[in-house]
Amino acid sequence: MRRNLQLKRRGSNSGFSLIELLLAMIVLAVGLLGGMIVILTAIASNARNRFDTAAVALAHSTMDRIIVLTASAAIQQTQITDCNGTVHAMKTDANSGAPLVDLSGISNGLQAIDFSKDPVDGYQMLYTLCATGAADGLPTGNPQVYDVRWNVSDVVNKANGGSTELIIVAAKNVTEVGNGLQNQSRFFAVPVTLRALRGN
Repeated sequence: MRRNLQLKRRGSNSGFSLIELLLAMIVLAVGLLGGMIVILTAIASNARNRFDTAAVALAHSTMDRIIVLTASAAIQQTQITDCNGTVHAMKTDANSGAPLVDLSGISNGLQAIDFSKDPVDGYQMLYTLCATGAADGLPTGNPQVYDVRWNVSDVVNKANGGSTELIIVAAKNVTEVGNGLQNQSRFFAVPVTLRALRGN
């Protein structure tokens, strides 16, 4: 009787079996892999958001340079210089510019810049944003190249006494290697598009 009692006590105090330990390790590995995928997705999303923010700022800067020239100005050209010192000439003549694509099925606008078509000289630039700012000797990152295109079209025909034009500016990152995101071209990115009216 004493022996049966000792066997029962020993059975109740026994540890994990090898199969239970193996199953616990598999569950832990699956959880860790899932966490790693979430972290990698968050890093890629953060890099894309940073590129989109820079594209918005660049498109806004380009739009400002175009709008400052009134629709009735005699000279419809300006220029912008990127961080490499490249001077990009910008034409802003009415009813000219980058080809448009019809987006009549989309509620936020009827037309947008068509990046699948060849660029038009004077209405497109490959603008480089340099990675600067690190003063502690750490790597500063990779320069980013943005494809910026614009179109100018009459809203009110000048022949009828009006001089209002619709300006459409779009920008997208075209660099293959990003800061914190390698081979970023595999991620689909919608170009940032801004619209504004220009008058006298």
